[in-house]
This record gives sequence, C-alpha cells and structure tokens, in this order.
Amino acid sequence: MITINGTMWVQILNFLILVAVLAKFCYKPILNVMKARQERIANDLENAAKAKEAAEASRKEYEAQLANARREAQTIIDKAVKQADANTQAQLSELRTQLAREKEQARLDILQEREKAMRELRQDMVSLSIAMAGKVVARDMNTEENTKLVNQAIEQLDTKIVGL
Repeated sequence: MITINGTMWVQILNFLILVAVLAKFCYKPILNVMKARQERIANDLENAAKAKEAAEASRKEYEAQLANARREAQTIIDKAVKQADANTQAQLSELRTQLAREKEQARLDILQEREKAMRELRQDMVSLSIAMAGKVVARDMNTEENTKLVNQAIEQLDTKIVGL
C-alpha cells in the first residue's frame, strides 16, 4: 500500500505549482502557437483550393482558346481552299478562252493559206493556159500534136499541184 508522508505532500505540492506555472506561462503560448498553426493550415488549404480553382479556370480558358484557334485555323484553311478552287477555275476558264481564240486563229490562218494556195494555183493555171494557147496558136497542129500538147499541160499541172 501507499503511505502518504511528508515528502509525498511536498511532491504533490511541487506538481501543482509546476502545473500552475506551466498553465500560466506555457499553456497559453502553446495554445496560441497551435491556434496560429491551425489558422495557417486552414489558410493554406483555402489558398490551395483557390489556386486549384484558378488553375481549373485557366485550363478551361486555355481549352476554349485552343478550340477557338482550331476553328479559326479551319476557317482559314477552308477559305484558302475555296480561293484556290476559284483561282483554278478562273485560270481554267481563261485558258479555255485563250485556246478557243488560238484555235479560231489557226483555223483562219489555214483558210487564208488555202485561199492563197488556190489563188496561186489559179494564176498558175491561167499562165499555163495562156502559154498552151500561145503554143497552139503558134503551131499549125494536127490531132496527134494537140493530144501530145494537152498531155504535157496536164503533167505540168500535176507537178504544180503536187508541189503545193
């Protein structure tokens, strides 16, 4: 069993004094430090939540800007494709028109060359006819000589036509 003697009373008294001194001088500062720490942790948690919300808002804004940039890029690409198609169609139309003009000009040139060749052929035929008539008039011919002269004229005419 425990016996309570004088030393025990002194130890109990010392303990109570120590508790009173600690309560007076240490308990309030420790509680203040703990309260400050608790407030700091609460503030840090609140700031972290605010930072998380701000980061989430920034992420959403970034995604919105990225989506907008993609839409604008697609719009620009579509516009460029349409412009390229329009330019291609315009160039093709211009090329077709130019080809039609050149074809018509070539057709006209061919017709002019043909008419020129025909005029030259007519002139050569007239010259040949005049020469033949001059030979016929200059000679007193018989049927055999007339046939020979006509055959020569035809041969000359054939060489002129082939020479075109």
